[in-house]
Amino acid sequence: MTSSSCGSLHKQQGRISSSTAVFIAIVTLVFLWIASGFIFRGDTEKTNATKSNLPSVAVRNSQAQLVARELTLNGEIRPNQQLNIRARTDGMLEMIADSGAEVSQGDVIAKLSIDDREVQRTQAEAQVKKAQSDFNATKKLIEQNLSSQSQLQALEAQLEAARAQLRRITFDIENTELTAPVSGVINQRFIEQGAYVSAGNQVLELIDNDPLIAIINVQQSQIHRLKLNMPATVKLIGGTDRQGQVSFIAPIADPQTRTFRVEITIPNQNDPIPSGMSAEVVIETNNVKAHKISAAQIKIDAAGRMGVLTINDNNETRFSPVTVERADVNALWVSGLDDETRLVIISHSSLTAGQKVTPKPVPADYDKGEEL
Repeated sequence: MTSSSCGSLHKQQGRISSSTAVFIAIVTLVFLWIASGFIFRGDTEKTNATKSNLPSVAVRNSQAQLVARELTLNGEIRPNQQLNIRARTDGMLEMIADSGAEVSQGDVIAKLSIDDREVQRTQAEAQVKKAQSDFNATKKLIEQNLSSQSQLQALEAQLEAARAQLRRITFDIENTELTAPVSGVINQRFIEQGAYVSAGNQVLELIDNDPLIAIINVQQSQIHRLKLNMPATVKLIGGTDRQGQVSFIAPIADPQTRTFRVEITIPNQNDPIPSGMSAEVVIETNNVKAHKISAAQIKIDAAGRMGVLTINDNNETRFSPVTVERADVNALWVSGLDDETRLVIISHSSLTAGQKVTPKPVPADYDKGEEL
């Protein structure tokens, strides 16, 4: 083989080796590209799988608002006055008002027999007249030195005794009629018509229900929030609400309960209601910043504290203790949260504080505390 032929062969082998190297390089790059796709896809799928495993919660950005703070306490309704009407003299009961009768101040509600008291009064008047005459005559005799001072003093004592007897008889006659000291309703009769009554016997019970008085007992930590004449809403069993105002705040706490007695005066002229009922008293005190939530959002932690679930910047749940400041028909107003708070509105019942979650917007048609 000539030298020129050998040189040509070497050149062809060099070109083949270069082509092979390029081919191998291309195949390697393609393999690496495909492999990297599987790797990155695996990481993405893993990340997506992690996100999909997080519980979803509906979150609302809540802004605190100024609301009237409420003090809500249970109490009872009592009458303005509950009076026991007693006889002030003796006699047979000739007339007595019926139980349930409505009476006005000054009305005759019971009447006792006068018997011979009119005769006794006539006799007593005559005794007073005679004693006065004897006293006057003796006084003139003393001026003429015809009688003694001791005799005049004796006659003066007789005159006073006669006057006292007349006053007693007059008192008995006037008190044979028992009149209503206030307007109200006869609640109970203790003696029936025809029975004999002695002075001091209880005859009737009279109830004055206008106004009514709601009695509540306020804790030491809350009494500073109340002032006289504050408006109050009294909620009665059956759904009836009445408006009143604070009319009395005890100046000293009860030594047993360490609570303060507070009275709410409630006008009761129109559509009157009875006393003796239980009631819920709601008093608006001062203003406080609070968030509006539904009752379904309230949670209780292991320590027995009341609170709600909120979301921090890391999308982790947090139990936030709250205080209910007021309760409306469809919502609660709570304090204790930041002015701007991300509230968990809808969640799984198993959701606990400290969990990582996936926040979602609250559905537009949401109106109650449903679970996802």
